[in-house]
Amino acid sequence: MAFNQTATAPSHKMRRCLLMAFALIALALTALPTASFAGTDTAGNVLATDNDANPSGVEGDLYWAGQALNLDDASIGRDIIAAGESLSIRDCTVGGAVRLAARTIDIAKTTVDGSVTVVGQHVVLNTDSSANCFYAIGETVALRGSTKSAALAGDTVTIDGTVEGDVEVWADKLILGKNAHITGTVNAHVSEDPERAAGAEVGALKIDRTENEDTSTVNDVIGGIVAAALSTCFVALLLELVFPRATASAAGMLHQRPTPLWVSGLLGTIAVVPTVLLLIISIAGLSLAGALLCGVIGIALVSSAFAGCAIARMVGHSQNRYAMAAAGGVIAGALTAIPLVGDFISGVAFVFTLGYVIQIIWRNAHLKSQQPANTPELPTA
Repeated sequence: MAFNQTATAPSHKMRRCLLMAFALIALALTALPTASFAGTDTAGNVLATDNDANPSGVEGDLYWAGQALNLDDASIGRDIIAAGESLSIRDCTVGGAVRLAARTIDIAKTTVDGSVTVVGQHVVLNTDSSANCFYAIGETVALRGSTKSAALAGDTVTIDGTVEGDVEVWADKLILGKNAHITGTVNAHVSEDPERAAGAEVGALKIDRTENEDTSTVNDVIGGIVAAALSTCFVALLLELVFPRATASAAGMLHQRPTPLWVSGLLGTIAVVPTVLLLIISIAGLSLAGALLCGVIGIALVSSAFAGCAIARMVGHSQNRYAMAAAGGVIAGALTAIPLVGDFISGVAFVFTLGYVIQIIWRNAHLKSQQPANTPELPTA
């Protein structure tokens, strides 16, 4: 895990990504049937649930899932992997790593030779506990033991222990307690200044102020709109140059019979994802799924330019088609770059373009089916 790199994203985005990863781990553990969590395998790994007695000694790994784990005075040869409502590990020695996912996690008076990676609502590496690395995410995260490095993310992060190296923190509020002793650098990505007690010792403190709200400046927004308008204008002109019949056909279709176009576009948008998934499931459909996915991506890339060009040609049907294509591309690109409404406009343009493609395919197939078969006459004697 690349926690030592300087993060530029806001803390809430980082926490969301980490939480998703650990939630998948927790789901995988808790979803396994209870019958499979009972006993010891040939490698010395123990699999247990709430119904089993907490082991006092495990030669290999300990896998656990249930409601509450209270592991006390136990020796684990390798790793602990557990998920539940409440996890408590006290007076234990762990030869490997610890991976936990729970609402409340408390590790106290425990020595972990490897790293500790945990996610929960309330997480604490308590006093007299030590680990090689401590990676934690939660609503409240507290480090009161000792570790060589740490990466912590939460609404409130408290460091009141010993860290021999660097610490990365993503939090709304960072508290450095009086017992904090950090030899390295604390890279704090916080939304407010850290609280630092009088006795806290920190090698270096680097603060990167983050805000929950959008901090984009007006110049950034205007620059993005101009760039989107120019790029979409270029694509619209290119489409008009290469596919003039398509843009003219879309304009006529939008003017004369818009309902089938929009309905087919909406239905196609809804059906894209399940269709791709069904093709992927069937081995014979993998190539078709890839082709369909590439086609959808291509439509999405040019949809804004195509829709703007077609609408502009419909409005200014008696004007120069290149001028109308350029104007439509500029307007469509600018609209798609406007904050809050840009995504919606892009979606409308995609539905329009996909609907046109479906209508063309449907009409060609219908015309081909209506053509009578040419059967040559047999020569007569």
